[in-house]
Amino acid sequence: MPWRIWRLADHRVEAVEGGVVVEEPLEIRLNEDPVAVLMRSPGMEKELAAGFCLGEGFVSDLMDIALVRHCGRAGPSDAAEGDALDVSRNRVDVTLMPDVSMASEPGDVVQLIRSGCGRAGVSVLLENLKPVEAKLTVSMETLQRIPGQITRQQAAYRMAGGVHAAAVFDVQGRVIVVCEDIGRHNALDKAAGYCLLRGISLQDKMVVSTGRASYDMVSKAVRLGVPIVASISSPTSLAVELAESLNCTLLGYLRGKTLNIYTHRWRVSGAK
Repeated sequence: MPWRIWRLADHRVEAVEGGVVVEEPLEIRLNEDPVAVLMRSPGMEKELAAGFCLGEGFVSDLMDIALVRHCGRAGPSDAAEGDALDVSRNRVDVTLMPDVSMASEPGDVVQLIRSGCGRAGVSVLLENLKPVEAKLTVSMETLQRIPGQITRQQAAYRMAGGVHAAAVFDVQGRVIVVCEDIGRHNALDKAAGYCLLRGISLQDKMVVSTGRASYDMVSKAVRLGVPIVASISSPTSLAVELAESLNCTLLGYLRGKTLNIYTHRWRVSGAK
């Protein structure tokens, strides 16, 4: 959103018109039970909720979902009535098919998941994870083109900075979707949810994040069958161990001419 900024440069202070990224809470309810409150950037709420529920293991399969309903406006506007953080805009209800129950229980306390942090609890995140089965490969040349394609579609980053991006690509390097959010986990959930709600398989795709690749980012991708996970930044040690054991190719420092291959190098053709 627009914001006046006082900029200090060369011992001078001047007022400039800038922008700051919007941060708001989003409550996700599954069969009317609250499962989480995410701090996120407004937009793509239904995709975020679907991606979160599947990526976190609350729902086993997209076909188990009967309805994803956003309860209000997608974002603040001049015409909005009442509090800008009203419940209607900041809640998504996910309804399962009849006779389908949650794959895992959220617990008694609804988690507040801040924009920079994932869901806590390693043991929870490692439950019911199966190795990725896809045998596809991608060329070094294709990987080198990816960072530039993400940058060109980061409108919020260019305007205000302070946001992460997550993108889905096919192995020919064609971009499927690029999503931005203050939280790297939210951006990934939005990108995954975008594909899931449109019937686009993730089992022959790559996901790329501008944020670091932590163990929970890898676990989200593996739950959805994604064979290649890449980061513009670095992976953590647990992310590498998890990717290695679950047959997921993990790439880091993907920056045009350079990249690091941490696990399952065989999926990158041209890598010697």
